[in-house]
Amino acid sequence: MADSDGDPTLIVASNRGPVSWARDGDDLRPQRGAGGLVSALGEAMVGGDNTWISLALDDVDREVAREHAGEAFDADTDRGTFRLRLLDVGDRLDPHYNEVSNRLLWFTLHELWGAPYEPGGADWSDPWFYGYTAVNESVAQAVADAADDDSEIHLQDYHLLTAGRTIRAELPDAALLHYVHTPWVGPHYLQMLPDRITEAILGGLLAADVVGFSSPTWAEAFRRCAVDLCGADVQGETVTLDETQTVVADFVLGVDADALERESDSDAVARAGEDLEAQLDGRRLLLRADRTDLSKNILRGLLAFEQLLERYPQHRERVWHVALLDPSRQEVPEYAAYLDACQQVADRIHERFGEPVLEFAVGGDYPRVLAAFRRYDVMLTNPVIDGTNLVAKEGAVLNRNGGAIVLSRTAGAAHVLGDDALLVNPYDVESQVEALQRALTMDADERSQRAKALREASLRGRPADWLAAQRARLSSVVKGR
Repeated sequence: MADSDGDPTLIVASNRGPVSWARDGDDLRPQRGAGGLVSALGEAMVGGDNTWISLALDDVDREVAREHAGEAFDADTDRGTFRLRLLDVGDRLDPHYNEVSNRLLWFTLHELWGAPYEPGGADWSDPWFYGYTAVNESVAQAVADAADDDSEIHLQDYHLLTAGRTIRAELPDAALLHYVHTPWVGPHYLQMLPDRITEAILGGLLAADVVGFSSPTWAEAFRRCAVDLCGADVQGETVTLDETQTVVADFVLGVDADALERESDSDAVARAGEDLEAQLDGRRLLLRADRTDLSKNILRGLLAFEQLLERYPQHRERVWHVALLDPSRQEVPEYAAYLDACQQVADRIHERFGEPVLEFAVGGDYPRVLAAFRRYDVMLTNPVIDGTNLVAKEGAVLNRNGGAIVLSRTAGAAHVLGDDALLVNPYDVESQVEALQRALTMDADERSQRAKALREASLRGRPADWLAAQRARLSSVVKGR
């Protein structure tokens, strides 16, 4: 199948779809969803015969899925029409999403396990087979139903790591790409998973023609896994296993500046900016904007701010640290415990230095985030490890104050922003203190030059270009089979 421009029909499969629903009386009104994946793929998927397959993640999604009996349908949003298929996987969703995807896989790919006690290695088989692999089979079958050998199939992220093998068996000649938005780990760390799980993951990904990552570091780590754990041969970016070739490459994902500017040009953001400026009252703004995910390293960031106030007491009256946090995955016990630990440190900072030095806000106030992006003097983005970290790039694009960025060297964005951000070891709180001190005391000319370069670097790989690069590479690989 091909679209009206002659390009192959695009089939995208992901955990979360591009459309959410709002109740309007007895009706459900579709609206384009939020998030980086929708921003990256949304324009390409509007109109035509392209289909986006995803899971029904809540009761409203399930209601819509039942209404359409699990078949494909068109959803008319204020930003175009999407061809969707919503899969209701019933009670398999929780083990797939919370137990395996958001714990077992996320903790592994972000190196979050606390050895020697974690991972425990017990009671993994049931959620893996009943939840994760069964859901992947359902998605793979839906993809096979929607596609043919002339389609172009794009699987998204760590929720669908085993689906590729089933799709390849059903559609041996189809063009298949799997983009992994998380980091990837080397063979030693990946082997913390049970062997049967590791083998299924690598087999699923190596069924694709192209496997994409956000950083060359993650792509190289995956190639090492293929060699050490599968016995594959690697020549450049090409991995060969059992006479099947897979190109493993990195594709820079940047910011859609026009869309971001439109979002920030609203009355709500203007009001948030006025409120922020009044609260600043001439102080410097040290910003953090993150989900409350363990990988984001919020706790060490708070400890670094606390030590900054200890070592450099002049900042107690001159700096305001605003941490705008979006609660994440609180159904997973480790996430809830982590947020509690962060809150305890925030409370201690308030007790030691007074309420005005820190705003620790958990709630997801997006207009305030956008306003803070425009105004920050320093932004702290210190993840333990991160696939891309679009927050750093979004901040760099919107900032109008010559803002500096203190960035973890293990963030995917460090590959692009590293020359002009202040890179830190995410585990070294003291180095983060000194980086914050340097950022806060940097002269205006250097700050301005760095901010300009950060903005330009953040625009590399705009979503349309990011997708086009993947499609071009996939087409080249398939033609060369």
